[in-house]
Amino acid sequence: MMQATVPITGEDERRLQGAQMAKLGVRLLNKYGRHLQCDVCGATWSPQPNPDGSLPRGFWRCPNRCNW
Repeated sequence: MMQATVPITGEDERRLQGAQMAKLGVRLLNKYGRHLQCDVCGATWSPQPNPDGSLPRGFWRCPNRCNW
């Protein structure tokens, strides 16, 4: 099981980069970070932003728990 080694703070969530997400086992399918894909199982998901526009805590976690 892959463990996250890259801390992502509220500020970082607004400017995600592909390299950061790759370390978490996730691929960005668009530049806004709203469509993600798991590198392990291929699952895709779209995290819903919080009212302030930030992404929810753990938004990068695969729904199949591949990278929890």
